[in-house]
This record gives sequence, structure tokens and C-alpha cells, in this order.
Amino acid sequence: MDKALKSCPFCGGKAELKEAHYLESELPYSYVHCTNETCTLNHNTAHFSGDADAKNSQKAVDAWNKRLEIPALHH
Repeated sequence: MDKALKSCPFCGGKAELKEAHYLESELPYSYVHCTNETCTLNHNTAHFSGDADAKNSQKAVDAWNKRLEIPALHH
């Protein structure tokens, strides 16, 4: 599996893959988020679940890496 992550399309920050299980069940889920706590994509990410951990992780990485690059706004 290719887990190489592109940088955040909003702020250019480092991205991170997370793998976990829902509290109510043993259903695994994976997501990628920006590690910059002030970035919109720090908490707003797509979750992938229902498959094996490795498959969820690859879907999350693929979805993150397909995002369009958006120029960072500097205020």
C-alpha cells in the first residue's frame, strides 16, 4: 500500500493518517487530516470504514491525495 501523503491543499501543512475503531463496535475506520491545528482540514476530513484496516487506510490516502491544490491564503 502507498501511504505517501501530499501536504495539505489549504495550508501546505503536514498530513497524517489515523486508524481507529468506532467506540460502539469493532468497525475500523481511517482518515487523513492536516496536523496544523488552525487549518480547516485539521478536524474536517472524510472517514472510510467497513473494510479491513489496510483497505480503509488506502481509501483515505487516495481520497486525500486526489484533492486539488488550493493556494494558501495569507492574511
